[in-house]
Amino acid sequence: MEKRNSAPAPDSAGSPRRGSIATNFGAIGWLAYWALSIRGYWTGGAIAGLAVFAAILAHEYGRDAVKLMDCVSAAFFAFAAIVAALAGPWLFIRYNIFMIWGVFAVVAWLTLVAGWPFTLQYAQEQAPPEIWDHPLFKRLNVFLTLLWCGILTVNTLFGVAAFLTGRLVLFGLLIPMAIFIAGIVFSRLYPKRFEAQFASAAASAAEASRHLNPL
Repeated sequence: MEKRNSAPAPDSAGSPRRGSIATNFGAIGWLAYWALSIRGYWTGGAIAGLAVFAAILAHEYGRDAVKLMDCVSAAFFAFAAIVAALAGPWLFIRYNIFMIWGVFAVVAWLTLVAGWPFTLQYAQEQAPPEIWDHPLFKRLNVFLTLLWCGILTVNTLFGVAAFLTGRLVLFGLLIPMAIFIAGIVFSRLYPKRFEAQFASAAASAAEASRHLNPL
């Protein structure tokens, strides 16, 4: 059986193939879920989300770039669709907000404990393979994964606060989404501080490779 790599395969120019374009469409799946669920169509919302992430995962699989967090999203929607269809939506009506954030928080922490920060999958799509084993690249992704562990955990707690206080808009939507968006912006801007160091490391690796393989 062919083994598929979790990192994107390099293209003919030596640059990693990018599967993140498909991942960016994940927001559509979550928006469809929320739009339908707030109208009471919990099963339909979960099926819509599952359909979107199934398409994303199929695209990523074809590029050897399947993302763990996209798998988690698909698994959540599959679970939600089955439970809502068989037992009704009561579980999600009561616990939906902090259950979603909590699932992703647990998975994020597990990747960190396992020594495989989940942000590596996204970073390797933006960086040349020559720096994937660089200590700075690894430390940066440990830091970014730890950041997301904190964001997801804090948003889980805000979900609990929304459930306990009934302030769903403030604690369940506005504050968590503000934190989430700030995390995305920071994650995209912060690595730029190290571009010069990564460029130097990539050039050194390429030069060493030429010496080892002069032909």
